[in-house]
Amino acid sequence: MKRIAWAGQGLIAQNTVRVFANADTQLSSMAFVRLSSNSASLVCNAWIDVADANHSNDIQLHPWMLDNLGLTSGSDELMCEYIQEPVVYAHTIVIQPLGPFPQRLEQVAGTLPLAIRDQILNLATTVTRQVELASKGHLFTILVLGQLYLFRVVHIDDGNIDLALINSKTRVVLQSNDDTSLKPNNADDILTKWKSCQWSKQLSTFGFAGYEDIIDDVFFHLRLKLFETSKFAASQGLLLQGVHGIGKTLFLEGIAKQLAALQIPVVKLECMSLLLESSTTASFSSTTDFLLHKLRLANDFGVILLDNVDAFFEDNEVSPLGRSLLQFIDELNNKEICILGTTTSNLPTTATRVGRFERCFELPVPTEETRLKILTRLLANIQVEFNDSAARVANVTGGYVAKDLVRVCRHAKASSKLANMPEIRWLDFVKAIGNTKPSQLKTLNVQAPGTALQTWEQFAGYESLKKKLLELISYRFERKEALRTLGVQSVSGILLYGPSGCGKTMIVQGLAAKCKANFVRVQSSELMSKYFGETEKSIRDVFARARSAAPCILFFDELDSIAEKRAFDGKTHFLIHVLIILIGKDSGGGASSVYSRVLSTLLNEMDGVSGQTAEVIVMAATNRKDALDPALIRPGRIDQALEVGYPSKEDRAAIFKSYMARMPRSNDVDIHKLASTAFDMSLDMSKMKRGNAMTGADIGAICKAAAFQALREDLNAQTVCMKHFNQAISNRLGRV
Repeated sequence: MKRIAWAGQGLIAQNTVRVFANADTQLSSMAFVRLSSNSASLVCNAWIDVADANHSNDIQLHPWMLDNLGLTSGSDELMCEYIQEPVVYAHTIVIQPLGPFPQRLEQVAGTLPLAIRDQILNLATTVTRQVELASKGHLFTILVLGQLYLFRVVHIDDGNIDLALINSKTRVVLQSNDDTSLKPNNADDILTKWKSCQWSKQLSTFGFAGYEDIIDDVFFHLRLKLFETSKFAASQGLLLQGVHGIGKTLFLEGIAKQLAALQIPVVKLECMSLLLESSTTASFSSTTDFLLHKLRLANDFGVILLDNVDAFFEDNEVSPLGRSLLQFIDELNNKEICILGTTTSNLPTTATRVGRFERCFELPVPTEETRLKILTRLLANIQVEFNDSAARVANVTGGYVAKDLVRVCRHAKASSKLANMPEIRWLDFVKAIGNTKPSQLKTLNVQAPGTALQTWEQFAGYESLKKKLLELISYRFERKEALRTLGVQSVSGILLYGPSGCGKTMIVQGLAAKCKANFVRVQSSELMSKYFGETEKSIRDVFARARSAAPCILFFDELDSIAEKRAFDGKTHFLIHVLIILIGKDSGGGASSVYSRVLSTLLNEMDGVSGQTAEVIVMAATNRKDALDPALIRPGRIDQALEVGYPSKEDRAAIFKSYMARMPRSNDVDIHKLASTAFDMSLDMSKMKRGNAMTGADIGAICKAAAFQALREDLNAQTVCMKHFNQAISNRLGRV
């Protein structure tokens, strides 16, 4: 009879169904049933329960049963029939592992529970304790450490029995997925299916979108290693490199499922877990035996996926597991086995030489086009206010990786729910973006696009300088095609020089917000380290992070602290060095060699910025332009040097007006007279000279001092008068 199927997880055992019946039904409390749907059938135990007339046609199944029968909870397409209890106990059953549920992977090597693979638990004991009935061709599950694992019964005893009971004496034999021997019987069929697959489209269904070319390249190299007769062009080890959150693990999961669908054995492992496990287990005599046990593939055919392989090579040193892995790769010459690993940092050269991880695919931080593809995928089934919401979000999320975009969408969805709105509004996206910082930039002083837009508006004066900067930046970020048409490159570096307090840092910060670019500020003096090579490494890391945050303005404050002019030219420096060696006072380098290495690293990175396609521009500030090395201030590195000098009279007036925007002042306050700084001081030429050298920071201090002066005279003062400003200016110029 047909019954209505409902999910009943937690109320019944995983291999048992709960059948409801009328009180007058003549059945024992336990029975055996065959469940059939349009797509599959299942034989299992049944627990008979009494119900009223409204529910006497119901049946409760575990979710894994609903999934394999192709049903949803509440479906009435389930046929249930009682069968006679078998009288035969199976002597031997052969079972095939199918993988965990709900993360089911068809035909994947290593889908057995880890505790069973490592022989901590006995498979036969686990099966006979949890399963009472075996039916040929049907599925059952076992529960290991809270995780369900699916198995199929291949045959019972000699194959003539279709249904039998299981007890503690039943022998359980495991048919490995590798027993089907993919080589050479069905390799041609698999290769035919392989060539017909649209890999990038398949992986996009798992959420990995926007990297079609890299996906096709990876699968092409896997095919070369697994199926091509000539292995000359094939790489035994492949690397997928990218920052945290870009989707490397998701890529591996998608590859595992796609290869599983083609019945290609796959082993997927997390290297950090392996590292911790190897340090705690005592079951193996050496790390090599431990790793070989984890990476075993029968028939020398398949793919090994290693997540976070850089855990084996911390601090550019090879761990014992790393050495064992490299030794394992060296022995893969005559085997159809390929290793694909993921990493966030560069591996040492001993791991990336020819014959090991020689091919590296770098996942760049998503461009606007890639972000649009990712967001389109994320928002496919979500109601949004505007049809172009994905494009608008992609436009203002420079430097965001896939994980950050997922977080933005989740926060926006939560914000819309909080406001009881049926769809996600643009305001929800704006709030979510403001609360989400690019994950790979959390260790840097990063300002997201638009977060300091007021800074640009509040930077008063210097109109010609601001116009010049906007023009230079726009050619780098927005109008690159116009320059490319003429065969020239945009500016790669801009130097702002001038006295302290004139707003060099402030104008760059506001400029980044105005141009919708990330802003990374580096205090140059903080890069210096007492440890050998750490300063150079810090500089390389800063540039790498800036490239990850593109479009980005990388700003070096106090540039002269790391790019000071070298003392001698090449010929003189060589003669001095020879002289020092001859008199026996060479200390192997010293401070000058440290600065030379730091400057060389900076010059190399600047060359990389000028020649790259990433939207990164370097800006720097100094009040000692003459102290900078000439090799840095030249076309191709720092192309433009713009002076941020003392403000003119008009600039000072604009700055005074900006600082007084929220200050209540009396009618006698004359901003233009304040900006002239020559009133009441005409006989004191020194003060006039110092007044003309007043900076924006000085003006801010004067306004603050005037307010305090008004409060000293009257604690309940409501306005600031001209006399308060006069006194503040007089005191300030006396200290300048």
